[in-house]
Amino acid sequence: MLHIHMADAVVSAVIEKLADLLIEEVASLSSLQYDVQDQVESVQRELTRIQCFLKDADVKQKTDERVRNWVRDIRDVAYDVEDVIDTYILSLTSQRTQSGFMGCLRRYAYCFSDLKVRKELVKNIKKIRCKISEISESRITYGIENVGGDRPVYVCEKLRERRRSSPSISTDDHDVIGLDRDINMLVGQLLDQTTLRRSVISIVGMGGLGKTTLAKKVFNSSDVKRHFDFCVWVYVSQDYRARELLNEVGKRVLRMDKSTLAAMNRDDLEEKLLRVLSRNKYLIVLDDIWEIEVWDDLKAIFPDAMNGSRVLFTTRIKDVAMHADPKSYLHELHFLTHAESWELFVKKAFPMEDESLVCPLELKRIGEQIVSKCGGLPLAIVVLGGLLSRKEKNSIVWSRVLQSVSWQLAHDPKQLLEILALSYNDLPYYLKPCFLYFGLFPEDSEVPVKKLILLWLAEGFVQQRGEESLEDVAEDFLEELVDRSMIQVSEKRYDGKIRSCRIHDLLRDLALSEAKECRFLEIVDEAYVCNSMTKARRISVQSSLDQYMLSKHFSPQLRSVVQFGRFEYLRRERQTFFTEYHKLLRVLDLEGVIIPILPNATGNLIHLRHLGLRGTGLQRFSFSINNLHNLQTLDIRSTKISRLPKDIWKMKNIRHLYLQKAAITGHLPVHISPMNLKTLSTVSLYGNNWVSNFLGKLTNLRKLGIQGYFVSQADGLCSSLVKLSSLENLKLSGNDPILEPTVKVLFCHPNICKLYLSGAMNKLPELQEIQPNLTKLSLKTSQLVQDPFATLERLPDLKMLRLLSNSFCGREMVCSTGGFLKLQFLEICELDTLEEWRVEIGAFPSLRRLLIRGCERLKMLPEGLQYVASLKELVLEGMSDEFEARIQQETGEDWYKVNHIPSIIIRM
Repeated sequence: MLHIHMADAVVSAVIEKLADLLIEEVASLSSLQYDVQDQVESVQRELTRIQCFLKDADVKQKTDERVRNWVRDIRDVAYDVEDVIDTYILSLTSQRTQSGFMGCLRRYAYCFSDLKVRKELVKNIKKIRCKISEISESRITYGIENVGGDRPVYVCEKLRERRRSSPSISTDDHDVIGLDRDINMLVGQLLDQTTLRRSVISIVGMGGLGKTTLAKKVFNSSDVKRHFDFCVWVYVSQDYRARELLNEVGKRVLRMDKSTLAAMNRDDLEEKLLRVLSRNKYLIVLDDIWEIEVWDDLKAIFPDAMNGSRVLFTTRIKDVAMHADPKSYLHELHFLTHAESWELFVKKAFPMEDESLVCPLELKRIGEQIVSKCGGLPLAIVVLGGLLSRKEKNSIVWSRVLQSVSWQLAHDPKQLLEILALSYNDLPYYLKPCFLYFGLFPEDSEVPVKKLILLWLAEGFVQQRGEESLEDVAEDFLEELVDRSMIQVSEKRYDGKIRSCRIHDLLRDLALSEAKECRFLEIVDEAYVCNSMTKARRISVQSSLDQYMLSKHFSPQLRSVVQFGRFEYLRRERQTFFTEYHKLLRVLDLEGVIIPILPNATGNLIHLRHLGLRGTGLQRFSFSINNLHNLQTLDIRSTKISRLPKDIWKMKNIRHLYLQKAAITGHLPVHISPMNLKTLSTVSLYGNNWVSNFLGKLTNLRKLGIQGYFVSQADGLCSSLVKLSSLENLKLSGNDPILEPTVKVLFCHPNICKLYLSGAMNKLPELQEIQPNLTKLSLKTSQLVQDPFATLERLPDLKMLRLLSNSFCGREMVCSTGGFLKLQFLEICELDTLEEWRVEIGAFPSLRRLLIRGCERLKMLPEGLQYVASLKELVLEGMSDEFEARIQQETGEDWYKVNHIPSIIIRM
């Protein structure tokens, strides 16, 4: 049971929302509004007091059912408060936005309507205050009034004992499958005679990967034992106490008993340890470190006598390792391969068998399916292998285990999830909902980071931090989850930022278990629709919307609906479903669901912050988009909307507009509202003079995509772009030539680091006319006659270059020695006239991926490619038969140029 953390997060969010309500909604002078203010402030104060008890209840909830029930009640009442507030705002807004003659009458009398709505608010808040009072009193009734008390041990003693098992006892070889290379590398680092300074070496990885197992194996190496005068193992854990750790080191180094150590003051103990360790070469292992303060507390007793002493960390958090010694070796553990997983499983499932007799064929197929469920996580394999070692060796028993693998992994509190849950428990409050949100995505899916961040923002998980943008803060949150080994990076962008990520299946199970427990989310899939849908705050539709709608297991308090199911047509009679039953929605993402027209009532979803309609075929908006005044993201890519609704410019909170080459038409406002707009892509140049009169006012734009004919608006485009001081990413595509003055403005814009240009140009600017911060450049149909490499290879920070269809019309390209110092990705596509490409020795020192497609006249790969040692992947598509024959393994004339490249992919 982990739901106490989310209860804390929910209460925090509600307290903040109550504060906003006091500021924005009840700031008038009527006596009734004062009554509202008193009621709201009372609830806010009581929830703040309760939140203090929540922090202390964290420990007891693991073993005390009364505490768990109490925490659940708190979470539920916090949700009730949130529902009351959002419903109140919805009612108040709908009273004031009625249209037509009756609406006009209502607006004249809206103050009387407001009184009725506020009376309802007061009544509901009074009910909630009664509930809160009952919850507070129930702590005494149930005997849990002293939830806090002395600080207890965070991890149960049995778990601590398992983790404390003596490192002097040889580690079971069953647990070190696939670690031979890791062991050798770490032993080499510990014994390295070229580094005499005291260095901190770290093993980093998620729970269950075998960090402690690896550290024990290294610690017990005979070479290591002989090399150091002192070898000391100290188990730290989340519940670390500096004095206890000092005593542990003192016991092993000073050979003192516990009572003697306890009698010494800290300064004396530190001085004795420092004096002894200064005269000896030592290895100190600090196992399971969670906080950087551990090192800050202890580093004074680990002197640097320049004699090759070492400290070895194991930690799940990369920042902890980097803080201790940013110059030293950091060893990241990875998942086992399928072969390694199977070897470990067999050794655990058949511990007493002769190797030649293990795992009968009739069990192998089932066993391999069980192993695949573990996703290469050693701890999971050991748990399940140990489980099967105690069961009958027949297919019926093993099949039952296979069917209940998820249950077994989730319900053995002494084994897997308890250890994985430590990482979740240790997350700061702002990361907990971000982590649980990964349960929303289908199993084994790669999660696109851009979309994930937009959803986090819409859910309200990310709060302002100084002058940073919310998007940048969200990226930091994701990086922190990665550094804590909770989330895995699937793909990185050329600039090192994360493009996509994923979550290990077992951690996803953990996220879903916790998320369902605290009503955070539910899944709609082919297998079931759970009755708890009636209480869930979010749903992930992974089958069909029809299945969800027909189930009738839906909640009027639902805040988010995200569609991941198959493409389907949403029938007209179902199109009003969300506006009828889910009026408090913040997130509605229906990507791939065919919806030609949204119902008028969609405009009543005033809490909506994210509206994802990509691939829906939407033809038009039948309501004023401005009604959705809280909207942050609107995605209408791959729809039939050709004109951007003019009311969009009245929206103060809009941040991201993703369009399908929509035009900006109609009368544009003199004073614009969307000053927070970060993304406008892709918009058409067609229409009025919005480029010259309006574009320059969007001063916070970071990404801009424009499609159309440039020549007629070249001057206006240039003058506007100069004003966009925050612009980082610009895409211009059209059929017109891009005039030389425009080209110069684009390449010298001081903040644009990503530039995509489609259109003919006479030539590239001179090197001194290109700003040096350009990191990504894509050119298409540029029809350059001069070799572009002559200029581009000297750009100091260029990391990605794409020369696309007819961007170069010459016969030969040359990459010089020392050219493209930082380039990591190069794509050369459909250059119909290119016949020869030369690469001199010393070019491309950082190139990692090279893609060549559709260059049918290119005769061969350049000679100098054999010297590009950094190249990891070569992709060839649609090249001539002669070209492909030259790089055939062993037999091809040019095989020697590419045989050092680990991955070579040839496609037709």
